Amino acid sequence: MTMLLVAIDNSDVSRKVVALAAEQARALKAQVMVLCCIDPARATCGEPLDITAAEDPADFGATLDEQNTAELVIRHALAQLLGAGIEARGRVVAGEAAETIVAQASALNAEMIIMGRRHLSPFNRLLKGSVSAAVIERAHCPVLIDVRAQ
Repeated sequence: MTMLLVAIDNSDVSRKVVALAAEQARALKAQVMVLCCIDPARATCGEPLDITAAEDPADFGATLDEQNTAELVIRHALAQLLGAGIEARGRVVAGEAAETIVAQASALNAEMIIMGRRHLSPFNRLLKGSVSAAVIERAHCPVLIDVRAQ
């Protein structure tokens, strides 16, 4: 079966990216792995944290902690995918975003990476770099970027 990796964060565009992933998963009859990367300095565990769709996101309150926020983002994405009838799992991984997304796609033998972009200003793009551009350059599989405005 086909595996799609969907990389999201806590931005407004994530809901649109998950909706796009649901469309692709339905068309390709694919499973979905939803990935959220966090700063390694803020992670409480060294291993990826796997999350299933069976858990109710309403049971988890939002916190200021980056890892808990990432878990909540994943749980909401899984609920959205489950509602669309898509088989999905989630994973929170500590690491630099582009590097982690590409490594997870490779480890999962993902056949496509789906993600959004932040529409950074030229200054911020120069200062921070573009995660989506770095993923496109490094990925072993096709990368679908949702470029719709937030």
